[in-house]
Amino acid sequence: MSFAALLDNKVDIKERNKADSPDSMGGGGAITYTTIYTNVPFRFETLDRKTDEEMIAYDKKTTNPDYYGYCEYLSGIKGGQVVVFDGRMWEIKLVQNWSEREKYLRLSLTELTRDV
Repeated sequence: MSFAALLDNKVDIKERNKADSPDSMGGGGAITYTTIYTNVPFRFETLDRKTDEEMIAYDKKTTNPDYYGYCEYLSGIKGGQVVVFDGRMWEIKLVQNWSEREKYLRLSLTELTRDV
């Protein structure tokens, strides 16, 4: 089975608008996002604490992700962007070029919101 066949969801990748930053002159208001990629084939994987600790030691980062996300390599994906799927949002904490050949990405994700 190919890697692409395992990507069983379609997500949007969005970036927070710079005008919404706390130091902007616009005052308060709703946070808005610009869509970077739409309908990206994607797979979510939940984490247990042992896997999480191994990831932190390997990457020397202090992230506590809720999920890993897998997708084909896209050069514009970076930390701080969000993954949107079915009314839920996850912040990308860490981007790993999983195969080291710019074919696949593994993203460490922390859930931000969930529609109830």
